[in-house]
Amino acid sequence: MNDIKKRLRKMFGGDGIGYALLAVSIVGEVFGTTMLKMSEGFTVLVPSLLVVVAYVISFGLFVFVLKHVPLGLAYGIWGGLGTVATTAIGCIVWNEPFSLYTGLGMALVVGGIVLMNAGSQQHANEKVAKANEALG
Repeated sequence: MNDIKKRLRKMFGGDGIGYALLAVSIVGEVFGTTMLKMSEGFTVLVPSLLVVVAYVISFGLFVFVLKHVPLGLAYGIWGGLGTVATTAIGCIVWNEPFSLYTGLGMALVVGGIVLMNAGSQQHANEKVAKANEALG
């Protein structure tokens, strides 16, 4: 188990398990939203059931994510990447409109997530530096 944690930390930085769970939570949310579209207003049984299952998994995992990742950052990543992914799926699967503005909006969402992550990482580094100063 420690080897897995080390690999996750190396892949995601810091407490990797939180970000790994966040990734699975996002996949569940995107799948659930896709099934929501396919359920045609909850009139098609299988996609309707899959909506419920996917959202239970997504929100259930998100509870554990919040033990490892700050709330604002976790929700920003979850909502932002979920929005970008569902927009892409809508454009590809259902031929929903995609324009320069859509692409720019998606890029800005991703850029905002990068900035939020950088800010959280900077804060974490400052806390570590202060703790190290106090120790010696």
